[in-house]
Amino acid sequence: MKKIDAVGQACPMPVILTKRALKESNGEAILISVDNEIATQNLAKMAEQLKLSVQVEKINDSLYEVQLSDPNAGNEPDAAEYPALPDQAADTVASSGASYVVVLNSDFIGNGSEELGRTLMKSFLFSLTEQEVLPDKVLCYNAGALLTTEGSSVLDDLKALEEDGVEVLTCGICGEFYGVKDKLAVGAYTNMYRIVEILRTAKTVSP
Repeated sequence: MKKIDAVGQACPMPVILTKRALKESNGEAILISVDNEIATQNLAKMAEQLKLSVQVEKINDSLYEVQLSDPNAGNEPDAAEYPALPDQAADTVASSGASYVVVLNSDFIGNGSEELGRTLMKSFLFSLTEQEVLPDKVLCYNAGALLTTEGSSVLDDLKALEEDGVEVLTCGICGEFYGVKDKLAVGAYTNMYRIVEILRTAKTVSP
């Protein structure tokens, strides 16, 4: 049984570490240690999506163990019933022509606490780099333009996306407004007309 120690790892790392392990498991069961109930719920939801069996055991208030296993392990797979592995599922999505565009129109996510929103933005972009199917483009406008300039805390993830073929585009007039036009550190500047064209023709726009 493969074991993953995700104690102390903030969301979404327990899920990401588990997905990585699943790709290399060859049907072997996986035991994940986490320190909070929310992490167990997230892992259980992922297991449900992948049609894996899941068992959750509370060891104490700060330690939980989640075991994932493939109910079909050791049997000849039936093409109609056997659950696709994560990379196989991605191939299916990719071959169907699915594509999407990610819009970042602020330097934080959601309403309420901006401090929390900036933490969520870091988590969102890191999680995006771990997806099996990456977006075609990332569009940054209004305060989202601050994410692509020098000093941004998410530059590494945006650069990783760009290296993997994702086009990162930032509104030029937004860069001028915030006084960072000469500090672009990833991607390229574009204009609102082009942004509207991309959004109009995109199959899916997120968030």
